Amino acid sequence: MTSSRDTMRRASGRPPLSESSLLMARRSTPTRATAPAASARSADAPLTTTRKALLIGGSDASFRELIGNLMKMAQQLTALRSQLARRLGVSEPEYRVFLAVAQLEGKIGVSVATVARHLMVSGAFVTIIAQHLVKTGHVEKRPSQFDRRGVLLGLTAQGARLMAAFADEPKAINDELFRDIGRAEFETLSELARRIVAGGERALMVSRLRELAHASHERAAGTHRMSTPRGENVRTTNRK
Repeated sequence: MTSSRDTMRRASGRPPLSESSLLMARRSTPTRATAPAASARSADAPLTTTRKALLIGGSDASFRELIGNLMKMAQQLTALRSQLARRLGVSEPEYRVFLAVAQLEGKIGVSVATVARHLMVSGAFVTIIAQHLVKTGHVEKRPSQFDRRGVLLGLTAQGARLMAAFADEPKAINDELFRDIGRAEFETLSELARRIVAGGERALMVSRLRELAHASHERAAGTHRMSTPRGENVRTTNRK
């Protein structure tokens, strides 16, 4: 039975290919090599954690994926907060303090210390940012009814109007951000986030202590090298 390829070759005045020619053509045609799938981790690569609860089948791949997702989420939250701050017409630090004062002031105002605890920052940070917001007319300082030396923060009429007009912006962002999270998942996530943040504080302390220990070791090693006489090194070398 004649193939369409042979018919076309006869029409063009060329003889049909023989079976041996076709076989040779197939053998000479280069085939695309399939690269072996890259392994997710080298067999001799050290683990990033030793906690058995975080290792699946002895691998830390899922743990590393979790850390990557947490870092990506932190970047997304920072970017979203910066965008909201721009829409409100303030800087990102000013947005944080402005929003905290609006949420916490109540009827009498809120102290700097309360805002600092809420934002997990220092009182000095809140004081500096609040001064900027006072200059722009968003926040005002009020005398405390309970401490004559104390100062409370509250929104000005201008700041309250601006915040009321802005209220739908974070709602739209947060509704979309957590659209796929149910109530039970939200409660679990909230608890896990609190525990991870607490663990982060402990991890930072461990990191600082290890850094100090390493620096101390380096200083001790440098002092030992400086205090060793050069001739002593020469004699030791000659004895060897």
